[in-house]
Amino acid sequence: MLKRVTTVILLLTLFSFNLLSVNAQEAESKGISMEKAKQIALGQVKGEILNAYLQDDDGKSKYEIIIQAKDGKYEVEIDKSTGKVLEVEREGNKGDRDDDDDDDERYDD
Repeated sequence: MLKRVTTVILLLTLFSFNLLSVNAQEAESKGISMEKAKQIALGQVKGEILNAYLQDDDGKSKYEIIIQAKDGKYEVEIDKSTGKVLEVEREGNKGDRDDDDDDDERYDD
C-alpha cells in the first residue's frame, strides 16, 4: 500500500512540473521574454538597466525599461507580442527649461 501511495505522489508531482513547464512555454510563445526586451532596449539606448517591468495597457502588454545613460535616464517601451519599440523617452529633460537668469530683476539698494 505504501509503495502505491508513493508512486501516485511521484506521478502527481511529475505531472504538476510538466504543467508548469507547458504554461511557461505557452506564456513565452505569446511574445518576447523580458531578457529579449532588455536586449532590444539596450540596442536603442546604451547604458545600465535600472528597472524593467511588464505593464498591461488597455489589454496590450508592454515592457517598460528604465536605462541610465551618460546623458540621463531613458524609458524604453517595447510591445511584448511583437518586440517592436513603441517609444524611447528621455526622462526629466532639463534642456526644455529656460534656465537663463536674464529675466530676473535685481535691485541694489
